[in-house]
Amino acid sequence: MTMHPLLAELTGSDLAIAWAPLEALSGTAHPEEWEDIAAAAPARQQEFAAGRLLARKLAEALGLPPAPLRRAKDRAPIWPADRTGSLSHCDTLCAAAVGRRGAIQSIGVDVETIGRVEHKLWPTLFTEKEVDYFNSIAPERVAVETTLFFSAKETFYKCQYPLTQEWVGFQDVEVARTNERLLAIAPTSGARRSWHEAAIHTAEINGSHVATVMLLTT
Repeated sequence: MTMHPLLAELTGSDLAIAWAPLEALSGTAHPEEWEDIAAAAPARQQEFAAGRLLARKLAEALGLPPAPLRRAKDRAPIWPADRTGSLSHCDTLCAAAVGRRGAIQSIGVDVETIGRVEHKLWPTLFTEKEVDYFNSIAPERVAVETTLFFSAKETFYKCQYPLTQEWVGFQDVEVARTNERLLAIAPTSGARRSWHEAAIHTAEINGSHVATVMLLTT
């Protein structure tokens, strides 16, 4: 199986992040994992198994023991006590992050297809300030930036949810460009919390896909 490192500057002995084509992640889910997906459509079964396979390989790279990755009633992965992580997939790619629980408090990862965010969706997904930013940049960058901002909100949700168990809507947070590699996120109402403080790292995987990662250390 071919894995491609994702944001290698973040990884080390306590954290592994990678992406891979879905077609390269062929394998059988753990019997306990299969209980969570047996009734799903074949395409969903493939995505589910691919994410678990990639997470398993990353856990092995960290020296963590094999363990099933079950799904909770809210569909979130139930990570074993010794690790935390995040999974994502899009049309043809899968991404995963796995970290040691003692070093990594929470992590979010998201991979998206560039161009998925159509202009008609902007009022739902983005604040007025975010839209003003998109209107100010070069037209050839708009598809990438809107996809990254959407991805950042998905990543933030995944990162904060294990800590808060709270739903966060697209208009509840606002993303801003910090530099060419980083995004920042802030609540549109209420106080900033510790999970708003971490940077969101961006990566342009190829001409068709981008990814974002948010990391909270202990």
